[in-house]
Amino acid sequence: MEEKNLQNEETTVVRHQEPKKNEKQRPVHTTPYSQEIQKHMNKCFPGRTERVFFDKLNDYLQIDIHILEAPTKQDFHVLYTVGMSALPMQLPDEFYPDYQMLERAELIALLPSGWQLPEPVEGETYNNTFWWPVDLLQYLARFPHEYKSWLGWGHTIPNSDKYVSYDEASTKLCGVMISALNEAISMFHAKDGTLINLYALLPLYKEEIDFKQQEGGEALLQKMVGINGFGMIIFPDRPNVCLEEGEKDETEKES
Repeated sequence: MEEKNLQNEETTVVRHQEPKKNEKQRPVHTTPYSQEIQKHMNKCFPGRTERVFFDKLNDYLQIDIHILEAPTKQDFHVLYTVGMSALPMQLPDEFYPDYQMLERAELIALLPSGWQLPEPVEGETYNNTFWWPVDLLQYLARFPHEYKSWLGWGHTIPNSDKYVSYDEASTKLCGVMISALNEAISMFHAKDGTLINLYALLPLYKEEIDFKQQEGGEALLQKMVGINGFGMIIFPDRPNVCLEEGEKDETEKES
């Protein structure tokens, strides 16, 4: 894939604007690829117990969250969306027809084995300290369809223009880069020939987002070599790889 044809991936920060609301009630879309996505993910992560949090509040896209539970304490939970691929994303005009295969996608998040996600009681308020990765998956899965845009490798989405942390009680992570696991996991062809891309979420600190915008996504990943799972296993208090030594000391004192 030629870099010149993917001009926005390395530098794009996707900003928030209110999507235009249609006065007419929109139909709720579900993906026709749900069984194939589930089969692919179970093949990639075999022998795991699977749970599903069904999206009961959808008003446009049904984004269900599947959880493949960590088989051991040394492993990680795999969360993935089923629903984002219901509609094609709106790619830049210059991507057609050569890169039309980027239109359909789903998202993956990895959580450490100790992360608890109990089935919530109906009507009960979710504990954001545990549930923000689930909310983030659902928000980002709807994002390109609500905003008539697209998400691809290297795109960065801050949590508002003020870089608000995802959970004030537990983390300073405040944005996310769209990344990917190995190729065998990150894409597959459905029976009808459609390519389904599975992107992994890489939550970031503000300083890491700034670095990525200056140096690119690959350079940021190189700085994360020593971090568990290249930062893609979501530890809320993981080290910030773009803090200077003095800043790291101050951060340690705060914690």
